[in-house]
Amino acid sequence: MQRITDQLTLVCLDVRIWSGRKKLRAEDLKLGTEMPPEELVSLGSKRVCNPEALRVFHRVKKAAERACLLVGTRFLGGFAVAAEHAEAVADKLDALKSEFDAETGSFLSGYNAALEDWITSLPQWEAPIRRAIEPVNVVGGRMKFGYQLLLVGPAERPGTLEEEVQGLGDSIFAEVEQMARELDESFLGKEKLHRRALGTFVKIREKLACLAFVDRRIQPVVDSIDDWCARLPLEGPIEGAMFNEGYGLAMLLGGAQKMARHGAGQLAIQHGQTSSDQDDAVEPGAQSPATAPKAPVIASAMSYEEDLDAVFGMAPPAVETMGEDLEPLAVAGAMDVTDRVLEGLVDLARGPVQPTEELAVEDQTFFF
Repeated sequence: MQRITDQLTLVCLDVRIWSGRKKLRAEDLKLGTEMPPEELVSLGSKRVCNPEALRVFHRVKKAAERACLLVGTRFLGGFAVAAEHAEAVADKLDALKSEFDAETGSFLSGYNAALEDWITSLPQWEAPIRRAIEPVNVVGGRMKFGYQLLLVGPAERPGTLEEEVQGLGDSIFAEVEQMARELDESFLGKEKLHRRALGTFVKIREKLACLAFVDRRIQPVVDSIDDWCARLPLEGPIEGAMFNEGYGLAMLLGGAQKMARHGAGQLAIQHGQTSSDQDDAVEPGAQSPATAPKAPVIASAMSYEEDLDAVFGMAPPAVETMGEDLEPLAVAGAMDVTDRVLEGLVDLARGPVQPTEELAVEDQTFFF
């Protein structure tokens, strides 16, 4: 456990934003007359000022969370980031704090004028709004952007810290699953793919790569991304088998359990070939691959979700750097990969195949 915590820095965000709301009281409701409009009341509260004026603060808060999640994962109420990236994260948070403070000053300086504009837009509800107005100094005290960077380490009695650390890998996979949802619109039902969609693959790859030390199952997923990206043409359209393979990779990244099983299966295969290393574990709490029955473990890696292994292969080359100049890419239909193909991939993965043997799928050919 300490091997992992020594490589982590805990980032705690402390961002407070005035809600701009007050509790809705009985006297605020003009019973028997017109009901308050939706822009004024919501879920038992009334808006004291225009909510649009507060959106910028929520945007800055979200940007701070994204900065932490790009190279980290949620942990102990904060964000566990790779220690080597902690300084870069702090630089981003400093910039966001400056933006937040500047917006706070601007908001407070125009606070009274903004209130009057809000009241003018809802003249029949002037009295309830004025009863809820708070002084500008009170509002200013409820606006804050702060953060703390802490080292993580077990005490003499760490409690359940080890369980939390062991769950980091699954947390990372779950966050990548959320990130990969952006890829759906880029692949489904499309005939062309813009290169900007590759940016999502790059972000996912960087997040996984910098946190690979947390869980051994992560690196095989990084290798699958690298293998595909390294074989992409530097320019021009991508079509046929390469597009289908990219869609398969997106499907893998879109499932936390799929990534976990893919990583565990690849590790089991690797240890099956080099069983001398008996100390490595496939996953937290799992039996050592050197002593565990190998056939069932490898078989689980080649289940429905893991037929992707046969497409991606093992020990891929390093990924090439992709430029910022984005161009549209032509696309082949990814939805033509059927269960028949997947079953064929499983059969091929389970037995030796001659290099010249090929599996034809409509107008696409996969060589093994």
